[in-house]
Formats: sequence, structure tokens, C-alpha cells
Amino acid sequence: MIVRWGLDELGLLLAELGISRPLLVTTERFGELELPVATRFSGVRRHAPVETVSAAVAATHGADGLVGLGGGSAIETAKAVSAETGLSLVAVPTTYAGAEWTPYFGMRDEAQKLKAGGSGARTVAIVYEPELTLGLPLEETVGTAMNALAHSAEAL
Repeated sequence: MIVRWGLDELGLLLAELGISRPLLVTTERFGELELPVATRFSGVRRHAPVETVSAAVAATHGADGLVGLGGGSAIETAKAVSAETGLSLVAVPTTYAGAEWTPYFGMRDEAQKLKAGGSGARTVAIVYEPELTLGLPLEETVGTAMNALAHSAEAL
């Protein structure tokens, strides 16, 4: 796994990976962030609903890679898209959830009230930008840190 520090490393990293037309998978909050991406899907919703993943997969037309930027839901959505399409993923987490480290992802089928998921995400790199975590509310900081512990146990 390639790990880089600082959002300013993203463009160079994408070039090194041969990704020239990445799709950004993120939330509305980060949808307008200045990034070296070709297209954007900023419709990520909490707990990666199946419909959201399907919409993000549809948005990959013409993309040759993915950048998943956001908290656990954004990273989970991007991992599901990666598994479905086979596109390589560069994860840029903005919380402490730790979802970027596993190939597994979870989704929610709201119509059937079921949890779904799978594996097979092709996460090839992670870019950490500490500045993106500075504005997290205490509740989200603690909650995502506990989620990271769960991901650690899952990895064992």
C-alpha cells in the first residue's frame, strides 16, 4: 500500500499510478474541493446505500481510477465502486474510521432493510491530509476512532 502525506501529493501520486481521469467519490461537503480529478460524484450518503453506490458506478463512465474522499461512508462507497468496476482507488480519509485499510465494504439496502457488502476493493494508495480532520466535532472524532478499532479487529 502506498501512503502519502498531504493533499498536494495527490496529483503526483495519480500520475505515478497512471490514473489520468479519476472520478472523485465524496460528499457534498467536499464536492467543490480543488483536486486533480476529471469528474465528480458528490452524492455519498451515510452508510453507503445500494442506490448511492449504483449511481456512483454509473458516474464512472470514462474514468480510469477513483479518489474516495471523506469519512467512512465516502470511503465505503468508493470501495464498493472499486469492487464493482475494477478501478483502482486512492483513499483520502477525513475521519479516523480506518475504512481505507481493508478491502471489505458495507452497504445498506434501505428498501429491504438489509445490510450488504463484500470485498474486492482495489485500494492502491492512501493520502492523509491532517488539515481535513481539524474541524471534526468531538462526537465524530470519538465515534470514528472507535470504528477504527472495529476495523482493526476485523482485519485480524
